Amino acid sequence: MNTEMDIMDLDERQRSAWLQANRVTLMLVGLTWIGMILWELTQERFPTFLITMVPVFALIRVLTYHYCQRTRKDGLA
Repeated sequence: MNTEMDIMDLDERQRSAWLQANRVTLMLVGLTWIGMILWELTQERFPTFLITMVPVFALIRVLTYHYCQRTRKDGLA
């Protein structure tokens, strides 16, 4: 399976920068999510959906990781 980095034909330096940009983006999304939870709490509303989705997304990520590890065909797994 080709990754987005393969499709864009990135060299090792560009791949490293791409992965770092992905990490930063995920951290910003996480901080925004935490901010939304805190905002709801300051408005005296309990953010049930937002809090519930945190472990749901974590579970989806773990399951996807394990699925991709098992189905990887290029010998890198």
